[in-house]
Amino acid sequence: MKVDYSIVIPTYNRGAQLLLTLAAFELQTFPRQRFELIIVDDGSTDDTCRLLQGYNAPYALQLIAEKRRSGPARARNRGIKAARGSRIIFCDADYLVRPDFIEIHHRCHVRKPKTAFSGVPYCYERVYTRYFPDFSPWEKKQMQRVLERTGLWQERFLADNKAIDIFTPAELRRDFSIVNGVRGGNLLPAALKKEFLRTDVAPWLLFITRCVSVEKEYLEQAGGFNERLVRGAGEDWELGYRLHRLGVAFRSIPRVTGFHQEHPHSYRTPDRNFIPFYCVLQEEFGCTDPELLLLSLWESSDDLWRELPAYKNALRLLQKREFRSPRVKDVAALLLKACRRLAGEPAERNG
Repeated sequence: MKVDYSIVIPTYNRGAQLLLTLAAFELQTFPRQRFELIIVDDGSTDDTCRLLQGYNAPYALQLIAEKRRSGPARARNRGIKAARGSRIIFCDADYLVRPDFIEIHHRCHVRKPKTAFSGVPYCYERVYTRYFPDFSPWEKKQMQRVLERTGLWQERFLADNKAIDIFTPAELRRDFSIVNGVRGGNLLPAALKKEFLRTDVAPWLLFITRCVSVEKEYLEQAGGFNERLVRGAGEDWELGYRLHRLGVAFRSIPRVTGFHQEHPHSYRTPDRNFIPFYCVLQEEFGCTDPELLLLSLWESSDDLWRELPAYKNALRLLQKREFRSPRVKDVAALLLKACRRLAGEPAERNG
């Protein structure tokens, strides 16, 4: 039977949480014969490979093991190359998908072709599936608050120096509703949620690989992820912008498709030795697009994340079609000239 969807999951030292994610895919309402999972182990130093080799998947599963850590851009490109499906869904190793996860994406693509569908902002719902001794004091307090509501909290957690599973893959298979007892809500501020849902400017910011799907042919046309960009440098947004330039539309899926399994924030500390993604985009597309000019105000995707509403509001002010006053147009033109001069380009350039 034809494979419609290839789910590409890069992983690095997420063995136990990945097993829960794989168990969740066993519960999919979408026919198993029509999807595959491609796990790209990005040089894990924990027991990820051993756990995966012992996992007996009831669906098509490919495991690609990298010898050394190269970053999620290369890992996802390996997954794209190996994919048999006509559409690709990217998700994280610690993204615990709902049973209707693939079916939701499928319904969206049937209705709206040439569109990338993103789980943002609803994919930022948290769940606590594992206690980590290296949670920060604040993170431990948050987990305790959530688990005490359902009687799952144990004081011994605080004294233990090993990670402890709150429930097992077997328990998840028996009853997915067990997830409800460990849900911690969505931590995104209301203003950030609102901006992700508005696609009048920079719609490509929805291309976040925690949960996003798109036709494989468009990924290939765009050239895949730029492997110069390492973790934390905005490799997903950089590709999203290129897909946008190809005419791909972006829409948010208006419901929760899965849950992020919480782990210590320190685990996601970005590699600070990186090339900012706006530099890569400006090399390819120049500095005439206000979206790229303004990006130069933030060094990394993490920096932009915190000020995303300000960035999008600035773009709205620069949209000529929203302002018919010649005076406002003149101000916008001066701002663009100033940005070009700061970027080392001639201020007289038209645009």
